[in-house]
This record gives sequence, C-alpha cells and structure tokens, in this order.
Amino acid sequence: MPFDPTEYTKGVWLKGEDLDEGERTVVTIKSAEEQTFQDGKKQPVLEFLELDQKLSLNKTRVKKLVELLGEDTEEWIGQKIALYPTPTQFNGKEFISVAVAKAPKGKQAKAEPEVTFERPAKKKQEEDDDDDPFN
Repeated sequence: MPFDPTEYTKGVWLKGEDLDEGERTVVTIKSAEEQTFQDGKKQPVLEFLELDQKLSLNKTRVKKLVELLGEDTEEWIGQKIALYPTPTQFNGKEFISVAVAKAPKGKQAKAEPEVTFERPAKKKQEEDDDDDPFN
C-alpha cells in the first residue's frame, strides 16, 4: 500500500519549504507559549489546530502578530492567521522562511457575536415621522 513520504520527513518545526509555494495556508492558533530550548534560550512558539508542526516566532513574526491580533497573547488563541513561504536571507544564506499575514476575510475564527435588535411596537405614525427608516 502506498504512503506519503512527507509524513516521515517533516520536522517538529514548521519551515517555509513545508508550505505550498505561492499559497497562503490559513491556520487557527491552538496555543501561544514560550518554550525553553536546549541552549537555554526562551522563544515564543505557536501551535495550530490544522498542523502537527509548531512555528517558532522571531522578532518579525511577533511584531506582525501583535499588529494583527494585539498584545494579549491569550486573545490569540482561536484566531485565524495566514502563513506563507517567503525568500529570506540570514547570515548570507538564502532560504525559504514562514511569513505571517492576516487571514482572508470570512476566515476569522472568532466571529463577532450575532446581534439582534428588537424593534419597539409600532406607534401610530404621525405625518412628520414618515422619513423614519426604522418604522
């Protein structure tokens, strides 16, 4: 029976090569936490509902997420964002990185609560309120 070899070659960390070229992948943030790595450095990390891989956040990604979602990282949970591959240079080497963007309209996870308004019972209209658009 055939199998998908990419399932066995993906790492724990999301990289630009893991995303479809020229496409934006809309994901829902499952968690936003700091993680301490083997070298002792702390770095923020996102986990997503739709992906098995985590995304470590560099300064650029953190700034973009704060711009899009605000400074309260607890409020990031459940929000949708778009991830896409982008060419980047680091230490003189070029590679494909993961960039963060606003999710396309209609894809936001936290929808505004539906608001319904009850109209007051109709009163006997007088001539001067014929222009009232709510009656």
